[in-house]
Amino acid sequence: MRLSLVGNVPLRRSVRRASLALGGLACLAAPAEPAAQSVSPPIAEYQERARSSYQLINSTIFPLSVVLEVRGFSVTERGEVQDAPLDTAKVRVKLSAMSFRIPPRATYTVFYEATADSVPAWFNIVSAMTGGKTENGLNVRILLPHVVYLNQKEPLRREQVAVRAFELDTVAGKLRVQLENLSPHLGRVQQVTASAGKTTSAPGAGFPLFPRMLRWTEVDWEGPAAPERLTVRFARFSLDTVLAPTLQR
Repeated sequence: MRLSLVGNVPLRRSVRRASLALGGLACLAAPAEPAAQSVSPPIAEYQERARSSYQLINSTIFPLSVVLEVRGFSVTERGEVQDAPLDTAKVRVKLSAMSFRIPPRATYTVFYEATADSVPAWFNIVSAMTGGKTENGLNVRILLPHVVYLNQKEPLRREQVAVRAFELDTVAGKLRVQLENLSPHLGRVQQVTASAGKTTSAPGAGFPLFPRMLRWTEVDWEGPAAPERLTVRFARFSLDTVLAPTLQR
C-alpha cells in the first residue's frame, strides 16, 4: 500500500528496502567486549563553543594505550555516517592530551575546548584504544567516538521543517519517512511515531537533522491497518501529519 500526505508532497512510486542507520551517530567500530571499554557521554551538544570533558572507561584487566584524533564527518540522506578530515580552517579543537594509558579498571578524563568560525559545526574526537585481548588472546583495537555539536543560538522552528514523503513496506513492517530541513540551523528529532486509531508504533530513534538536508528515517509498523497519522517530535515543537491511503497503480 502507498500513502500520501494530506496537503503535502505525494509518496514516491517505488518502495525502498534499503536499511537505514538511525540515531545520532553510531560508533565507528564496535568493541569485541561491549561493556569493556566505553566513552561517556558518547554525544555532547553546546551552544556556539565548548569547554568540557568526557571520560574513557577501561573495565578490563589490561592497561590500554589510547591515541586521540579529531575528525570531521557528514551524514547521508539515509543516515549513513561518512568520516572526513576536520576542517581546521573553520573548527578549532584543543585537547588536554593526544595520547595516554589507562590502567586496568580505571577511568581517564579528556578535557577539550572547541570554537568555530560559524555555527552550527560538528566533529568527532576518536579514541583509538589498544591493549585489550579477546578470550582467545587476540589483541583488540577499539575506536570510540565522542561526538560534539556546536549549535547556533536560534533554535530550529516548526516552519523550517517539512515532511516530504512516506513509504509503507508491508512486507518488512516499516514506515519510512523523508524529512527536509529548510534552514541553515541544526536541529534534533527526538522521536518519530505513527498511529492508526488506538494503535501506536514504538518510537523511532532520534537523530540530528542537518542544515538544508533531506533525511530518511523509519519506524516499525505492524498494525492491521495502514497508519493514519505521523508525529515527529523536536525539543520545542512537534509535526503532526495526516496520512491518506491511495490505491496502487
